[in-house]
Amino acid sequence: MDYKVNCLIRIGIFFFQKDNSFIKKVFRGYFYTYIDNYYYKIFNTIDGEKFTLKNLKQEFDGIMFEMLDDYKEYELIDDNHTYQENCNLIRKFNSFCYEIVRLDLLKYSSKGDITPEVEEFVYNNKVLSSYVTSSLSELISIVRESYSNYKKLLEFDNQYFNLEKKKFENYSDILFWELVPNIKVLDIYRESLVKRVYQEKKLLKLKMKCLIQKISIYLLKNVLNREDITPIIIKLDSNFISRGTIDEELLDLMDNPLFQKYVVLGVDYSVYQNQKSAFLEDFHFACIQDFAHINDVYQKTDSIYKEGIFNYLIVEDCKYRDRDYFLDYNSDVLKILLFEED
Repeated sequence: MDYKVNCLIRIGIFFFQKDNSFIKKVFRGYFYTYIDNYYYKIFNTIDGEKFTLKNLKQEFDGIMFEMLDDYKEYELIDDNHTYQENCNLIRKFNSFCYEIVRLDLLKYSSKGDITPEVEEFVYNNKVLSSYVTSSLSELISIVRESYSNYKKLLEFDNQYFNLEKKKFENYSDILFWELVPNIKVLDIYRESLVKRVYQEKKLLKLKMKCLIQKISIYLLKNVLNREDITPIIIKLDSNFISRGTIDEELLDLMDNPLFQKYVVLGVDYSVYQNQKSAFLEDFHFACIQDFAHINDVYQKTDSIYKEGIFNYLIVEDCKYRDRDYFLDYNSDVLKILLFEED
């Protein structure tokens, strides 16, 4: 979301007509709060559950007081004029940034709607219109650029892979996502060849990166459309875990609150036992276990439960007689998932 914040800062500088490190720092304080509220449902100073402009206004008030409090340590460092000017800036930017957010929340049916809608909003906005000293062409250019980039991002697709979503028998609101090669007609030879090729470590990683990108775009679309999001489980292959750490490049791709909130990383129990230190990361985890050849499923399940790290246990396979035990299992800590039978 750094790109989004930088666009908002550019809009702020367009109106304010001043630019220095302190101004950008204050802009970031307000705009990252907006991003936390709107995209991640994270509230830093109030007890909020969903994004509303009322909640955002309260958050901006709280962030303003936090920034003023943090700046107090400069009272004896900066000269009095600079200190007072910067304090006033923090206060002034509260309502100023709030109106920029309202501008950012405008919806456009097409790129052609941007100019008239931005002009109407700005010229009818008491706060923003007071800063207008020239044409809005630069502002409209920034909004158009942001609109185009987001549209391109949301329309991203990888023609070589399709998403396959597997359902669970006992939890219909949770899905297991994986990528499958997008080859419409395959005979047995070709299908097995494709599977072998994509098992190579380098290609496995490309496939995983593609899956993460597809999920990230899906989550972003749902947030923008204000649609409910239910948990998504993906499998983290053993090739991406070594020496007690998860692959750094994949971690970087997954390093955002939206992904961490809704995506569950599934891992084979044997891999977890050998790489426990890798699972201290700030993610939800699911244990994947094949129970088909385990006689005491109760003891095995209890052992997994006692690890205290897993939110879900995916039963990859089991004896038919054990299905009722898993389906009837009841715990507030660990949910047991069985794939729907073909």
